[in-house]
Amino acid sequence: MRRLVIRVLALDLERTLISDANSVDPRPHLAEFLAFCHEHFDRIALFTTVEEADARETLTELVRRGYASEELAARLEYVSWCGEYKDLAFVSGVLPEEVLLVDDDAGWIRPDQRDRWIAIAPWDGGPDQELIRAQQVLTDYQQTAQD
Repeated sequence: MRRLVIRVLALDLERTLISDANSVDPRPHLAEFLAFCHEHFDRIALFTTVEEADARETLTELVRRGYASEELAARLEYVSWCGEYKDLAFVSGVLPEEVLLVDDDAGWIRPDQRDRWIAIAPWDGGPDQELIRAQQVLTDYQQTAQD
């Protein structure tokens, strides 16, 4: 069995962690999910269409409101990218197969990197359990990597 090495967890922002960058409505269970990510992954990156300054402002708001820790915000990387897809090769210092991407939009995922994609249903508000499900998928990946 091929050993799964996860060096970076990349997270989309809009409709994955929050509703959108303008309203910054946190998805249900966001605080628990981000705490899990902070505890279990050495590197965490935002991989989003939102410009870095706006993404960091959003993160600052999430910290202010208690949904993310200051420690997580301080170490969170931002992936600069361009093109048709969120190519995992844009994540610095690692191979694409060493990255997992949690994202709600299949259209941004390179077809040859879909095995590194954790699909999450888009969120625009309301009750939701997707971050709990995504956390379980990440836990399963980690357990497989340790076997």
